Amino acid sequence: MFTSKMKKNKKSQAEIVGLAIIVILITIGLLFFVKFGILNKKDDIKGSFIDSELANNMIDVLLKTTTDCKGSDVSDLFQDCAAFNNIDCDGMNSYEKLNETIDKIFSKTLEKWKKSYEFSAYRGSEQIMKRNYGNCNRYSNRESKTYPIPTDWGTLFIQLDICT
Repeated sequence: MFTSKMKKNKKSQAEIVGLAIIVILITIGLLFFVKFGILNKKDDIKGSFIDSELANNMIDVLLKTTTDCKGSDVSDLFQDCAAFNNIDCDGMNSYEKLNETIDKIFSKTLEKWKKSYEFSAYRGSEQIMKRNYGNCNRYSNRESKTYPIPTDWGTLFIQLDICT
């Protein structure tokens, strides 16, 4: 009889150890879920917000940047490019000066920071300008900002996509 009770006790102990192992495995699984499932989403939201603000601020600063072309800012040059291309910038037309200015600004900021981007200016279906850097394709996650610039020939849209 005593042997029978010992066998039952050992069997009960083995069941309790098995249940403890299952509880530990479930706890570890939940910890991994919380760490990699929930906490990473907060980082994605923060990164998305940062990229969205970066796109917004870049376009805002870009359009207000004054060039050495008769005191015109980039917004004025875009308006001239969309219309007549009449502004003469020491032997360069407004489109050439605009390209030079935008290349300089993006190379010293977004490209230096290794931020993939796609920049475009368009009026309706007519594309005025397009730039891209890094791994920015149609499958990339993007944070995009678009600014309208009214012209005599319709609204010109300036768009910057920061790709992740």
